[in-house]
Amino acid sequence: METTNKDTLVDRYLTAVNDNLPAKLRKDTVTEIRSLIQDALDDRSKAEGRAIDDEMMAAVLMEFGPPEKIVSPYLPEKYLIGPRLYPTFIQVLRIALPIIAVLVLVASWLGTSLVTTMTIGEFITELIESLGNAFSAVVQAFGNIVLIFAIIQWTVPEFKTKAKEWDPHTLKAISKPDKIKRGELIAEIVFTLIALIIFNFYFDRVGAYNNYNGQWSFTPILTPAFISYIPWLDLLWGLTIVLDIILLRKGAWQTGTRIFSILVSGLNIVITASFMTHIQDLYTLTGVFGQSGAEGILQPLLNQILIVVFVIVIITSAIKIVQMAWHLVRSKLTG
Repeated sequence: METTNKDTLVDRYLTAVNDNLPAKLRKDTVTEIRSLIQDALDDRSKAEGRAIDDEMMAAVLMEFGPPEKIVSPYLPEKYLIGPRLYPTFIQVLRIALPIIAVLVLVASWLGTSLVTTMTIGEFITELIESLGNAFSAVVQAFGNIVLIFAIIQWTVPEFKTKAKEWDPHTLKAISKPDKIKRGELIAEIVFTLIALIIFNFYFDRVGAYNNYNGQWSFTPILTPAFISYIPWLDLLWGLTIVLDIILLRKGAWQTGTRIFSILVSGLNIVITASFMTHIQDLYTLTGVFGQSGAEGILQPLLNQILIVVFVIVIITSAIKIVQMAWHLVRSKLTG
């Protein structure tokens, strides 16, 4: 029986082939493999004297082998960061590193004397120190990004070929999952990296900067109790970056990334809820306003504002979990 379904086994096979190829090789390679499959189908159709159907397609595809196997001759050598991840890797570097360098330069000059009151020697010393801080932050960010991409390259199942019995009928139907917004993901990666660097390497610079009579003063606002949350924040932010990079690579939401997102959102809810219940222990405004005593009035008010913000974050994360779960259930129901 001749198939009339546009989503044929060959279409599914070629879609899987496409997903396993570097972007620059996809068009020509898929066209070549499509031609080879079509020639094989035509030859078999003539030899058997019948029209091409799903059974014939399955038999031909069995001869060609799994998509991961057929693309292997077309793939270049393996690298620390492979060709499928490399464009995304470069894109993240080009955006993240300049922004991090600028922000660290700005942070380095906070709390220093006014430039107009510096001697040439003091200015050169401060400039060299700030450039050194920026270079150090860029190197740290570069190392973190390389590490994250390398881990994804060598651990995410999509990037490995598994030798097992294969059946063309197990090919997934061609679906159109929700497309991602690349700009938002890249921005999230950049700002998450900035947060990681600030809270892990510049924690002692987080506070209030005031200028009294031309003299800068610094008052820390985060308490030692906050330090115990940093490993958990690192875990949350690290998982967020990994998820964003995988989404940039795939270009759309899929089952694995939806499950990953649910886990990340769940962790976000747990950490935020803990923040909310211990808000009074995590920061202080003592000394921020000098001797005015304004912190006694403002801190309780700020606590209430932060609690409202935390509630919004929890609700938003919960809604995201429900949305992701619904998409997972719907994809199972529709096949």
